[in-house]
Amino acid sequence: MKPNILVFDCESTSLHGTAFAVGAVVLNRESGNEIDRFELMAKSALPHCNAWVKENVLPRLQDMRTCDTLEELRSRFFLFYIKHKETCDIYSDVNFPVETNFLSALVQDDLSAREFQMPYPLYDIVNYVPIEIDRIAESGLANLRKHHPFDDALASAICFLKYATTKP
Repeated sequence: MKPNILVFDCESTSLHGTAFAVGAVVLNRESGNEIDRFELMAKSALPHCNAWVKENVLPRLQDMRTCDTLEELRSRFFLFYIKHKETCDIYSDVNFPVETNFLSALVQDDLSAREFQMPYPLYDIVNYVPIEIDRIAESGLANLRKHHPFDDALASAICFLKYATTKP
């Protein structure tokens, strides 16, 4: 068990579409203190979002930092991830299909350099925190928005620290 956890969340153009926004938080496992955060959205993917995403997700991302392309989004997240890989266990919450598809695309951007760099194992918070628990409400943090990737990652991380006491 590593001393920190990195929890990331993605928003995608559709359930099996392309991830266009990523949020991540690194917390110290023992204290729960925030060590680092990542938040970025690729503008090029916005026209490709389906109607549900346009109605339920995009309005919550108005203040999110942006980059131009999906490749830039993935590259910048990869650098964040590599920075913390050795000191963090890596988690997402209900990681298939969105987060696992994102990681696969990230590898394909530079297969020879990234093929063996991905999280192994990739832990899933839903194995520790029951699916029916509203992570935003349960986190106890004010002003978090559902379907905002950083807020969702932070809420999931807080819930994980509350519920998982002995598992990695």
